Amino acid sequence: MDKFRIEVIKATPNPQQVIWLAMHQDYAEDFVWDKRDRAPDETQAGENVIKFLLAGERGHYGPLEHPQITFNVGFFPHSMMQQIRTHRVGISFDVQCLAGDTEVTFVKASGSLKKVKISELYDLWTNGEKAVRERKIRGRNNESPGTYRRDCKKRLEKMSLRVLNEETGQFEMSHLQDVVCSGIQPVYRLTLEDGKTLDCTTNHKLLTSEGWQRMGEAVDLVLDSSRQVVDTRKDCWLLCNGNTVAGNGLYRDKIWLKEQIEQGKSPQEMAEISQCSLTTIREWSKRHGLKLNSKDTKFKQGEKPWNYSESAIYRDQFWLQEKLDQGLHVNEMADLAGCSIEAIKKWVYYYGLSLNKRLTGCRIPWNKGKTGYCLNLSEESRQIRRQNSRRFTKRGSESNFWKGGTSDERELIGAWTRQVAPQVHEKFDYICQRCGSRGGVLHAHHLVPVFADESLAYDFDNLVSLCKDCHEYIHHHHLEADLANEFQPILEPSNWNSKPKSPGRKLKAHPVKVAKVEYLGLQTTYDLEVAEPWHNFVANGIVVHNSFRYTGKRILDVAEGKRDAEEVFYLRPVGEYTNRQGKRYFYSEEQRQADLEWCIEASKRYQKRIDEGLAEEHARGIIPFDTRQHFVMSCNARSLMHLLDLRWKKDAQLEAQKFSELLFGHFQAWTPQLAEWYLETRAKKAKLSP
Repeated sequence: MDKFRIEVIKATPNPQQVIWLAMHQDYAEDFVWDKRDRAPDETQAGENVIKFLLAGERGHYGPLEHPQITFNVGFFPHSMMQQIRTHRVGISFDVQCLAGDTEVTFVKASGSLKKVKISELYDLWTNGEKAVRERKIRGRNNESPGTYRRDCKKRLEKMSLRVLNEETGQFEMSHLQDVVCSGIQPVYRLTLEDGKTLDCTTNHKLLTSEGWQRMGEAVDLVLDSSRQVVDTRKDCWLLCNGNTVAGNGLYRDKIWLKEQIEQGKSPQEMAEISQCSLTTIREWSKRHGLKLNSKDTKFKQGEKPWNYSESAIYRDQFWLQEKLDQGLHVNEMADLAGCSIEAIKKWVYYYGLSLNKRLTGCRIPWNKGKTGYCLNLSEESRQIRRQNSRRFTKRGSESNFWKGGTSDERELIGAWTRQVAPQVHEKFDYICQRCGSRGGVLHAHHLVPVFADESLAYDFDNLVSLCKDCHEYIHHHHLEADLANEFQPILEPSNWNSKPKSPGRKLKAHPVKVAKVEYLGLQTTYDLEVAEPWHNFVANGIVVHNSFRYTGKRILDVAEGKRDAEEVFYLRPVGEYTNRQGKRYFYSEEQRQADLEWCIEASKRYQKRIDEGLAEEHARGIIPFDTRQHFVMSCNARSLMHLLDLRWKKDAQLEAQKFSELLFGHFQAWTPQLAEWYLETRAKKAKLSP
């Protein structure tokens, strides 16, 4: 227990003054910043916050969320960290994470892609999706009418996440296990030569052409004291999603596109510079929200349209006006010009002229007096049609479709067999009765062939299911008798044929060089946890590592005797314990020693798997869950009290109570008056925080 540690990394100075200023602005008409010099000191501000905000239970506790504090928590069991992550705090235990605008790639059932921002994904995972009830009755979970958040974790877990098979280099599907907020971290933007960008921390692992590397190491990043980028001393190629881009990829860079537009270049000129199509330029300008310069449609002097014709008099405005003045109609003008009616209409409207219209009722319909097909036949017409059919239709041997008479018996047997084939396959559970594989293309086969005994041709029990390959092999090699003599029903499949996949849908990762790295400032960051076996996912088209993972070196140190097992694994001390259900038990010294030996043995087995070539994330499945965990935790004053409310209770587990005691000590040093009020009114009473 004495190994547990919590230290403050950074905290908002004068937090109680910050809360007072935020609270005071709620009801002050003046701009509070102008009067900050006259604000009460830290102690007086804390007393005012308690008197006017907390003690009065006004119900508006937003000011408490402004001051922030970041802790470094160490040597607590992993299960303790998992519990804390469920509350209103930001957790990161390796500070490798992505900015909120990063798009994570999912694959729909149709094969199309769905890209979701990781911040939106976190909101859905944590708070649920928004739903509106219009009915007046309460929901099945006692939801009142109106807008509420509906849990959607199960739906998100079922979504197909695009990951990279690191052995084949092809992209496959996996699933989410967790989405977490990692707090505020310094974020850098990597821009690739093809225009892709990725906003991440320096510690985030990226898949490079040389394997997994942290971003800072991959480019050999040099920073100054203010975190600004001084230099990148190493070339780096990141593996990206899909195929390489068309041309040189300049069109993907929003800044480049904007500069070209401001210089007055046409889309065609930009396409030539980018070595891509005009359509690509239009698509990416639309994606970046840029408006292209209008295309110059005027012909240069001496140039003529490709379809220019010397005899195209319908293009002449004076000729059109003359014919219209003569009272000619559009079809008559088209006959004179030798063109279509639509061409005449186009140029008449182009010059702002009006066509001559015929008077209503004076035009003779084109089909007047012409006979044709009619659905409402009279009885006389029907008789005439029947007579013509008997007279002119060729029948029997004179028909063009004559094949020699009625079908022979073999054709009838084949037709019947195909008709009952579905029932045959259902009888044998869609299992080939020769090779034992299930599914695929199945045929109904006569066990006793028709040529051997035609009396069994229509016997349903004489039919068995065979896959296409087995059916063709038996007939080509004349093995019908062997199959019939040795036949034993196969009721359990030895192999289940998977649905064939188009090879063209497989995408391979390809390397793209990093062009530049720039500092973006402090941003809220997020992490994903991905299911086995591939701990990666596609972010903004770039393969990045699954952020949550265990460090394997300390496990190996335990196996080699270089480190004490209790520095790595957490075991409760010997003593009497009670759970929330009132169950009492005693954890003995013998039990604890046996568990400690088991941890050491698990470390040795972990080392053996690593030596056999298994990846760390694969081998870690055999080590105990409660390894000691270091992590960074960020919260505000309000979420800090919320965390203490839930974990500093009399029935809370031992580790949670010790965590809360250490946390409260820092809370007391940071906001003394606020912490004193909390200790007197809320501590260990299991109330929900304000």
